[in-house]
Amino acid sequence: MADLSPYIGSVLGIKVQLHWTFVVLMLLTLLFAAVFNLLYLFILIVLLFVCVFVHELFHSITAKRNNVVIKKIILLPLGGASVMDETKRVDPDTEFRIAAVGPLSSIVLGIAFGIIAVLIQPGLLRQITQFLFEINVLLGVFNILPGFPLDGGRMLRSYLQRRNSLVEATRKAVKASNVFLAVFIIGTILYAALVPNYNFASRELIVFWDLIIAMFLYDGAKAELQNTYVKHYAEGVPLRVALSRNYMVVDANTRIEHLYKKLLKAHTHIIIARDGRQFRAVNRIPTQQEFEKHKYSTVRDISIPVRTIQYGKSLYDAVSLMSSENVGILVVVKGERLKGVLLAQHVEYMITLRARALRHSGKG
Repeated sequence: MADLSPYIGSVLGIKVQLHWTFVVLMLLTLLFAAVFNLLYLFILIVLLFVCVFVHELFHSITAKRNNVVIKKIILLPLGGASVMDETKRVDPDTEFRIAAVGPLSSIVLGIAFGIIAVLIQPGLLRQITQFLFEINVLLGVFNILPGFPLDGGRMLRSYLQRRNSLVEATRKAVKASNVFLAVFIIGTILYAALVPNYNFASRELIVFWDLIIAMFLYDGAKAELQNTYVKHYAEGVPLRVALSRNYMVVDANTRIEHLYKKLLKAHTHIIIARDGRQFRAVNRIPTQQEFEKHKYSTVRDISIPVRTIQYGKSLYDAVSLMSSENVGILVVVKGERLKGVLLAQHVEYMITLRARALRHSGKG
């Protein structure tokens, strides 16, 4: 689905991407607004996500000023995210500053719109300005709450790291996040049940929407804890222990019909293609039914560029790069010489073994 998530430009050198689910949401909203003559609703939704973008932009600017590389800002149906380069470690104080500036910027922006709303005459412009006041203050306050992956959760973890390791601080922050989510869900149910002037459909919608938010936060917290554990157990482990040499190397100009012949003699499904000084990985081999259509194509046509990592790096560096680039394979090189490939499943297997060994010895 990556190809369906378009980049719409860059701001201050930071790429801006719309996730495909966000694109679908906006198209459906536009269709709904057109059918029911509610263009005003569509404009408000667009303004909401402009505010989300500003929130994320302040995160990114602060990160860049603290020498943290921001790969992109991505807008999602439930908000946005500033995607950092995870290969660089961020100290707790820096993470706190980066996390805190987002909610602060939203609240300040909201107050500014609130002042404007008071000063201008009643009408459509005032209604829009009032909406921007309310949504920015809500965005700022909600993100301060101690739930992962909200900014408040990251701020809490940064504070806990003053007396705890990253793993322990993350574990405690995730526990706090789960308590917050339980209170949030109970509060939602009580609010929907006890507050008057809501019909049954409205109450269902409130509970349903808040449950979606709660599940999103729960999954985000779980993923953050898992990612932290993976990096912890990869610390100090040389990359070579998870290296696989069960692969085949071909030239990117190799025709598919010749690739089939090579595969008959090989005992692997991992195909790495050399394309000058670059490497590519075959992501899908045409089936027998597709063979006639693709046999005159080249390996370049069925492969994608793949990132490389130097042989002397640690498994921690590899995990960070995989997470940062959202890839499941890396080509390992020494200088420009191919040494092997690193697969996500091999990394997970090695980390699982290391975690069990450390726990068994009482060091985990």
